[in-house]
Amino acid sequence: RNKLRGVRAQIAMIFQNYNLVYRLTAIQNVLHGRLGYKGAVAGALGLYSEAEKLRAFELLDEVGLGEFAYRRADQLSGGQKQRVGIARALIQDPRIILCDEPIASLDPKVTRQHGITCIVNLHQVDMALEFSDRIVGLRAGAKVFEGAPAELTPQMIAVIYGDGEEGFISVPVSGPQAGATPASVGMASAVPSGALR
Repeated sequence: RNKLRGVRAQIAMIFQNYNLVYRLTAIQNVLHGRLGYKGAVAGALGLYSEAEKLRAFELLDEVGLGEFAYRRADQLSGGQKQRVGIARALIQDPRIILCDEPIASLDPKVTRQHGITCIVNLHQVDMALEFSDRIVGLRAGAKVFEGAPAELTPQMIAVIYGDGEEGFISVPVSGPQAGATPASVGMASAVPSGALR
């Protein structure tokens, strides 16, 4: 059980709907990323070390929200809530971050800067081409493509999304963003909405 908890602490998640506690401040939400390293009493009482608190403030500064540290989450815009979620994920010191439909390109940039593997579930093919080192395309729950961004052709996009949807890609991008590190792996799960029924 302790081993499983240790593994879970090394995997962070950035949620599409943020998963913040809206009555708490941004800084309190970020500090919740350390709960996987706390015992039940310390977690329930919100007992964090000075080093953890300092790191939380640094991460809020890094994502551009230092001045909002004491603002309640329900008073933040959608983009600000997402950045609080990013800071919360980073304070975990994870080896892997799972991103559910990130809506800002901040996610891949930040994880690259920290050298963290990021597995992303998204439908924006152009974003997958720009930020990923590897793409996995799914259709009806089955893998139909796995390879480098340069290997993803318009024909394969049509296979993934179905006929008539190859226009889903709007900007041709030749490969991963300059300066990508081996740790910045992306995964595009291209699942058409009808495929899950």
